[in-house]
Amino acid sequence: MENVTAEQLEGYKTAKASVNAVLRRLENEPSTPRMKIYREVGADFDLSESMIRKRLLNWEKQGDAALVPKVKGRKKEDGKFLSDEREAEIIKLISDKTPDQMKMPFALWSRQAVQELIYSRYGIHLVVTAVGKYLKKWGFTVQVPTIKKPGQRPPEVKAWLEKEYPEIQAQAKREDAGIWWGDETAVQNSPNQLRGYSPLGKTPSVTGPRKRIHLHMVSAVSNQGAIRFKLYSEAINLERFKDFLMKMLADAKGRKIILILDNLRVHHAKDLQPWLVENKHLIELRFLPAYSPEMNPDEYLNRDMKSRLSNKPMTSSAEVLENRILSYMDYLEKEKELVQSFFSYDKVKYAA
Repeated sequence: MENVTAEQLEGYKTAKASVNAVLRRLENEPSTPRMKIYREVGADFDLSESMIRKRLLNWEKQGDAALVPKVKGRKKEDGKFLSDEREAEIIKLISDKTPDQMKMPFALWSRQAVQELIYSRYGIHLVVTAVGKYLKKWGFTVQVPTIKKPGQRPPEVKAWLEKEYPEIQAQAKREDAGIWWGDETAVQNSPNQLRGYSPLGKTPSVTGPRKRIHLHMVSAVSNQGAIRFKLYSEAINLERFKDFLMKMLADAKGRKIILILDNLRVHHAKDLQPWLVENKHLIELRFLPAYSPEMNPDEYLNRDMKSRLSNKPMTSSAEVLENRILSYMDYLEKEKELVQSFFSYDKVKYAA
């Protein structure tokens, strides 16, 4: 190919490989729906289904020339693909809007999502590495999103941070009580999301477990780096929750516990109240604002555990899964600094 840059040539080769992959699938699997093929090939090349579809349509109309990334708007002297004005427009769009608000098939802004945004607005196809360089230049970084559930009421969150939690701190100081944050989670033997590297155009495969196994854990953390937990083979109910509270009391050795929880129904169970009244000098339950899991430091323990377990081979053994959880929790008991790091996220810094 003549008069193309090395970066354009790289983009062309990748685009050509993706089109060839679609064409092979269409020829070899005539009964497979086109959209399914687009989706699966797109996943292999880190592209959306719609991007693959557009690329194929352009190739059918214009041939290989359509696969060469355009440099429209680029000034030869500055080596830029996007003009300053277009950069500013893209920055504003990805700062102010989410992809779904622009009717794009992405939940968050990724390199692929920004790549498609630039292509749809300007007809400029940048390779993902070029998009990544732009994002770095603009000061954008990859971050774990805060998931807000419908129903969260900002005034309640504000009141918790400014009034209720400071009152809990003052009470704990008066009564020499320990403040803990508790949560429940279910762990299964097959992760919800599984990704791994493989040669370009070749989808990796793994042998899944013969049966799905769930274990349930109740845990609590303190900002001193301590943890408490219990595992159960069945979902948490009143009996199991009370069992966990009794374990906490036994470990506390007479020191009062203030346990901060979310608003799971079992936490407010009427049948639990008589026991709580009887033991109010030893334990007291307090509650986060509704629909605010991101304000619970124990939530970040659960995320960290599941992330680490997802890197393990899938298993059909409940015993193996249990041993992996216990190994992680044993590790946490020795690594207080890691537990304390769960209090470093923006939404839980109030508790540090």
